[in-house]
Amino acid sequence: MQSDYATLLGLVSQYSPSGAERPAVEWLVARMQSLGFDRAFIDDAGNAVGMLGDGPRQVILLGHIDTVPGEIAVRVEDGQLYGRGSVDAKAPLACFTDAVAHTGALPGWQFVVIGAVEEERDSQGARFVAPRYQPDFAIIGEPNRWDRVSLGYKGSAWADLTVREDQFH
Repeated sequence: MQSDYATLLGLVSQYSPSGAERPAVEWLVARMQSLGFDRAFIDDAGNAVGMLGDGPRQVILLGHIDTVPGEIAVRVEDGQLYGRGSVDAKAPLACFTDAVAHTGALPGWQFVVIGAVEEERDSQGARFVAPRYQPDFAIIGEPNRWDRVSLGYKGSAWADLTVREDQFH
């Protein structure tokens, strides 16, 4: 199992809570380089970015590399992987990485795989890349059940709320 899932196992093995993603980002960049991406680097927001192909049409495949805090021992039991981020969202990110490497360069296309930082907090990585790319297609690797594809994402809204009331019994 390990050779077919080396990217997934390696990525899940990197503990990467929001704000401390750098080792996982460095690991993913090195993995992209080893898989033959034309360019793999860490951008100014701290995202892992891998590019393959140089065509004028672009496909962005973005997943987040951070997780919520808390370590879960990485293990495979009865064919199932356990470990922080194995579902949200290191699995889609590993899939994107391996799929692009397996597909290789296609005439007229550029594939960009992004492991975005800070999604579990303020989406700093995605906010950084949004104005920098104009893709023909973008796929976000955010899981939403196993049996469907989401065509939209609600996101989150943050607010500070203060309630003032007179005291009474």
